[in-house]
Amino acid sequence: MIYLLSDEGRQALRTVASRPVLYAFDFDGTLAKISRDRGGVKLSFSTHEWLRELAARAPCAIVSGRALNDLTLRVNGAVPYLIGNHGLESPLTSAAALGVAEQVCLEWMKQVETDLAQPLNDTGVEVENKRYTLTFHYRCAKDLAAVERTLVLLLDRLTPAPRLISGKASVNALPPGNIGKGAAALALMVHLRCRGLFFVGDDETDEDVFGLGEGLIMGVRVGHGAGSRARYYLKHQDEIEAVIRFLVHRLDGTPDIAGQILRSPGGPLKPA
Repeated sequence: MIYLLSDEGRQALRTVASRPVLYAFDFDGTLAKISRDRGGVKLSFSTHEWLRELAARAPCAIVSGRALNDLTLRVNGAVPYLIGNHGLESPLTSAAALGVAEQVCLEWMKQVETDLAQPLNDTGVEVENKRYTLTFHYRCAKDLAAVERTLVLLLDRLTPAPRLISGKASVNALPPGNIGKGAAALALMVHLRCRGLFFVGDDETDEDVFGLGEGLIMGVRVGHGAGSRARYYLKHQDEIEAVIRFLVHRLDGTPDIAGQILRSPGGPLKPA
């Protein structure tokens, strides 16, 4: 993997910024810091403002595992295109497809609250019902690997059989079918008539995008991962703002230098 803020990585970013690209980002762990308190996760003020600047210059999207109504509140208008529930809640998703997914989740919840209730309680798993998908959290478990193995075995008993995607101390259950972050991001790219997709993510749920056979021109993982299909990486989440700032300056044709300032729309000049 190539470090994105190295000379080689910055040159690749310059090439990306010279093309009509859809800039897409995961939310938790990418644009915002991971927290044990899922309800308290939010964008920093400066990241929000730089995202707004990027979205004013090029098509931008956030592709998240969070439900769309939850994600919308946290993004607060920073970008125009939001995709939630691991790709299922997209501006391009039909009402019929959402209806089918909702019925599947209702059926799953009946099983979770009856047959699986005691085993899930014994392992300390918290169930998050996101209407169209379910997420099973176990961040407080002492042995994360053991709980994940047990959880996967339990969820394999659900009918209809879910598509399972592991996240950070979580397992996501998606309705069967051709859905996922990768397909949703690619469809939005085509819809917006962009010629490529730039995507930054941080965990296993984002490998669905990194593994796209076409359309993806740059995949960036937050955190070096030997098994990741992303070609580029950032060392830690704090570096995402530097990447967004760099892209804004490249799109403007201005140098990205220390002390550069950002004019917030309708507000005073603010330090970068």
